[in-house]
Amino acid sequence: MTEEQAKELLQKYLDQQANPEEQNKVESWYAALHQENVELAADRKAAIGAQMFAHLEAAMQQKTKHHKVFKLQSFVRIAAAIIIIITVGLGIWKLSAPVSSNGNQLTVTTGGAERKRITLSDGSVILLGPSAKISYPKVFASNNRQIALKEGEAFFDIAHQEKRPFTVHTTSGIDIRVLGTSFKVRSYQASKHIEVAVVTGKVSVSNKKGNLGTLIKDEFLTYDKNAGRAAIRKMKTTAFIELAFDGATLEQVISKLQYIYSIKISLSDSTLSKLKSTATFSSRQSPEEILDIICSLHHLKFNGSKNHKTFNIYK
Repeated sequence: MTEEQAKELLQKYLDQQANPEEQNKVESWYAALHQENVELAADRKAAIGAQMFAHLEAAMQQKTKHHKVFKLQSFVRIAAAIIIIITVGLGIWKLSAPVSSNGNQLTVTTGGAERKRITLSDGSVILLGPSAKISYPKVFASNNRQIALKEGEAFFDIAHQEKRPFTVHTTSGIDIRVLGTSFKVRSYQASKHIEVAVVTGKVSVSNKKGNLGTLIKDEFLTYDKNAGRAAIRKMKTTAFIELAFDGATLEQVISKLQYIYSIKISLSDSTLSKLKSTATFSSRQSPEEILDIICSLHHLKFNGSKNHKTFNIYK
């Protein structure tokens, strides 16, 4: 089996179109990893790595209720296989990717076994999956931030800027608009579906006809390009992101937490807003846990409402 054939088989497996024999073949690749002194063939390593990157990076395994072929447990096993491959140093992914420039516009493409981490001028981060292509400006405009995902999968962790919205355009005419959040987009020209999954915050998905839906944390939208229909559902597995503050003011920290957790935080004294914080958290933590640590750093206190949606920080 060539690398290209292996990739096609993996894609059929992920698209729930593989027959039982093909499913068994994919799952046998994983089983081979548990045998001692067995080296996985290059075509299998490249194929698995190419097709599974975005799912591992965002940890957004999704089980579709209405498909009988797809098995979540099998999906998780294959994902685990990728981790094993990386751990033993088989090196199926590369951290470099071709970058072309046209004035202020940059274009990045990745090969079938490559991934790329891109940091934008506003501090936003993009994790670009294999066989993907994205175009973005070196420096964003003063009133908006726009990029184009031309092919493939990408995970976005967007810097929150209320007055400068961030928009991801796709070749199928689907646009994803955010202010500051983290989400994944899967848009292949050869596939009839576009997928958008939100990890934190809120995004609006639209096309030329209007809004297709507004997604909040842990929601997943699938758009059928042929039928022109969108469906929104809850994700079964929650993904988490890192919340890093490097010398951020308390005002900036509060703004980020309010957006990510959809909560309201007030300060009893406005002078507290300029206090600086350097710390790293995870969205896995509760807002109370994060506030407790931040307040301890500055010898402050906080209280919250019974519904855990409103908080006040005071001396």
